[in-house]
Amino acid sequence: MRCPCGSGLDEESCCGRYLRGDASPPTAEALMRSRYTAYTRGDIDYIASTLEAENRAAFDRAAAKAWSTQSKWLGLRILRVEGGGPADREGIVEFIATYSQGGQTIEHHEVSQFRRGERGAWRFVCGDTGTRRADQRPHGSAPRPTPQSTPKVGRNDPCPCGSGKKYKKCCGG
Repeated sequence: MRCPCGSGLDEESCCGRYLRGDASPPTAEALMRSRYTAYTRGDIDYIASTLEAENRAAFDRAAAKAWSTQSKWLGLRILRVEGGGPADREGIVEFIATYSQGGQTIEHHEVSQFRRGERGAWRFVCGDTGTRRADQRPHGSAPRPTPQSTPKVGRNDPCPCGSGKKYKKCCGG
């Protein structure tokens, strides 16, 4: 079976080995792809285990499980990768995950930050997100995130990723 992450490889030789714990993703992009695959499988333990340690306490396991299992995952597109290679300590992956829920097709657009931990494993730090229904954009146009409906986060406000740090010292830095 092809891997849900869109790599073109079969799942066993792609993300399956990471989800089973047989190997660690060697790049930020590989971690991002494996996290997408975990969401398609409802593997919330993997999602939680690949979070940066300081963000695990704020992780809403029930909400993640609901989103994972109540969605029909339709595909992943990687738009941009900065850093995040085998020799890097940090990386950024911009992607669109498309899914359907409640009869609507939704595009989850995110720019995610990743960091390599002290033991060498990549971890998800935080992401700037936007979602929109796929039918809300003109035919043939590039997908764009929906403008935030919540107030903009100030530099000295707590980071919305749940780290407990100020936004400027975390995802806004």
